[in-house]
Amino acid sequence: MNEFRVTAQRSGGWWALEVEGPGLRRPAHTQARRLDQVEETVRDLLAVRFDVDVNDRTAPTWKITVVPALGEELAAEVARTREVRREAERLRADAVSHSREAARRLHEQGLPHRDIGVLLGVSHQAVSKLLAC
Repeated sequence: MNEFRVTAQRSGGWWALEVEGPGLRRPAHTQARRLDQVEETVRDLLAVRFDVDVNDRTAPTWKITVVPALGEELAAEVARTREVRREAERLRADAVSHSREAARRLHEQGLPHRDIGVLLGVSHQAVSKLLAC
């Protein structure tokens, strides 16, 4: 697998892209309107550069790493935000797991869904979903 690094620099209403990696003597350049379009744009550029049909199953596999040039402070803030969001997702998954177990145990004690909902701080409909899994 060939790995390519793409530096994305905001330029007007576009992202100016500088692509570096194996087989490129010097960086290749292209542009994209939005960050979610960068990978496809770079794959197209590489396909043209290396004369490869990207739809061919035997086409080479390219790992593309996009690095937006945001400045040190803003890049750190974005990284921290992503870290906090990952932690929040982990906590959400833990909360569902614990809620499911508690709902199951309360249900085994004969409590109705509405009472379980009050105890767990969720709706009785959510209790039904927890117990269905």
